Amino acid sequence: MNDDIRTTRDKRISQIKALLSKTMEAGCTEAEMMAALDKIAALKDAYEISDEELQLTRDEAAILHTDPPDLKDPHGIKWRLSNSIGDFCNVAIYRARHETGLSCIGMPADVDQAMWLLDSLADFVFDELYGHLIGCCAPKGERRVITRSFVEACCWRICDRIAGYVEKSKAARTSSGRELVIIKDAAVKAFMKQRGIRIAACGGHASSTVNAAAAAAGRAAGDRASLARPVSGAGAVLRIK
Repeated sequence: MNDDIRTTRDKRISQIKALLSKTMEAGCTEAEMMAALDKIAALKDAYEISDEELQLTRDEAAILHTDPPDLKDPHGIKWRLSNSIGDFCNVAIYRARHETGLSCIGMPADVDQAMWLLDSLADFVFDELYGHLIGCCAPKGERRVITRSFVEACCWRICDRIAGYVEKSKAARTSSGRELVIIKDAAVKAFMKQRGIRIAACGGHASSTVNAAAAAAGRAAGDRASLARPVSGAGAVLRIK
């Protein structure tokens, strides 16, 4: 088997493991679960993947993904979403001192999902902000307040929705699902210990000056954000919300 085929096959195994994890945690509807299982069966047959290869073991290691240190995020959207997405995807997301890019530690498929969510949701918030600001004739100082109020409210609402999914998953999680989370957490901690990485808690705070209309529009936008990733097409990885 050549290297390209092997790399693709390894990616499929990683994706199926991630999907099986979410399925066992019952974080999806019955229809989504059946569709996912159908995809899994097709991939297993196409790539001749055995059940043994899909076992997530304590020997599997976490990986590190690092954005460029000077990655632009002018409104801090990704940073505002990072804690909630980290909880949702079972990864550790942090930002090194004096850098704007984020780093993510976790199992390969979980890291991939987390970074996709960060990029996708940040693009969504930015696009919604752009639409909200079109035609705004407020002076520069007020526009800053409008921008900040919209972004904070939108990100807060998205994080609140993600937290709801996380709690639902915890409540419905089977013993197998709990074991998977424990294994993933252990892999992340082992990676951080080996690399000497320590993440300090960083609490945020809401701005004291808020534009009520912009905040309301931001919350409404947050309700429209999609947290699901397609299971087919160019942006697809086999993951369901």
